[in-house]
Amino acid sequence: MVALADYTGREQSYVKHVFLELYLERLVHKTASAYPHIVYVDGFAGPWQSASEKFEDTSFGIALNALRRAKASWKAQGRDVQVTAFLVERGVEAYKELSGVPAKYPDVEIKTYSADFRAVLPDILKEIPAGAFAFFLIDPKGWRVPLSALAAMLARPHSEVIFNFMFDFINRAASMKDAVTGLNELMPCGDWRAVLEAAEGAHPGGLTSEERKAILVDAFAANLAHYGDYEYVAETTVLRPVKDRPLYCLFYATRHPRGIEVFRDCQAEAMKEQSKTRAATKVRHVEAKTGQAEMFQSLHDMGPDDLTAFLKAERAAAAQTLLNLTPEQPDAVRYERLWPQVLARHMVRKTEVNRIAVQLRAEGRLLFPDWEKGKRVPQPHYRTQRASIGARGR
Repeated sequence: MVALADYTGREQSYVKHVFLELYLERLVHKTASAYPHIVYVDGFAGPWQSASEKFEDTSFGIALNALRRAKASWKAQGRDVQVTAFLVERGVEAYKELSGVPAKYPDVEIKTYSADFRAVLPDILKEIPAGAFAFFLIDPKGWRVPLSALAAMLARPHSEVIFNFMFDFINRAASMKDAVTGLNELMPCGDWRAVLEAAEGAHPGGLTSEERKAILVDAFAANLAHYGDYEYVAETTVLRPVKDRPLYCLFYATRHPRGIEVFRDCQAEAMKEQSKTRAATKVRHVEAKTGQAEMFQSLHDMGPDDLTAFLKAERAAAAQTLLNLTPEQPDAVRYERLWPQVLARHMVRKTEVNRIAVQLRAEGRLLFPDWEKGKRVPQPHYRTQRASIGARGR
């Protein structure tokens, strides 16, 4: 299990790894129930600044432990699941450490590569059996990654991807003319620059940081969806440890409703951990600058809870999206088609969408003609309709 003590000075990586651990643990165990072979691919493995001899505070270390636990769990139930990891690192010094990893995990088949990920990706894709489920982690140290070069990987069936979008660097680069080519390679579909310039032109006073972020995030999400034919693309923001500013955005792409459900569950837990970690880090930062400790011990308790306010706003937005996506009566759509789309757009869990649906039904704004007596939440097969204005007025 990841421990905050191993991340002094790199608390943002702790938050990222909390999420990865939560998600990979559930992903690997769940998919191993349906697939005989699970594959993990880390295109920029490192390791970087690891404080653990077994690299338990690295992305690949977290993944390898999740793989071996799932394998052992299913083995105990009489199911033999094959697990394989492909770890790629082009840095010479980092690869020296990476090359010793297979010996530390003898129960997992591990292949390491000292190379540029794009150069070896075709060979890796050929080695992954067609019937295997693959999880790809793209976590580069920089942001100059031509997305088209990863097209075959993104389009692979039976797979999911997490892509670290280095927002802080990308946001600054978006204003630099000499960086446009690199950003166009990262987001080749659509004209992100034209959208950004049009928005800036419409706001002479300048865009807010959130408005600017929304444009860049939406552009990259659309590119991921295009190249991978993903039905659901979601994002979670990791903030700087001390400053209230996004450092990077973790994008998650899947073709399955269950995937987006698990993502949001894990994201909610990771965001709570981020809130606690940043509060503690800010306290330590203030103490180091002022030399005073007792005055700031409860600093995070005294201030407003930004996470609570954000989640409240997301729930309100999710309710509106649920209404907007639902056709007006007499047309209808099955509930199983609605809730994943709401989760893809907002930081809410499925249980919260269910509660929102129940509330909207009580208000007469959503109709469920198939609702069965005794049911407390909408069922997947229920037809869902938005009540017409006339019907609500009666």
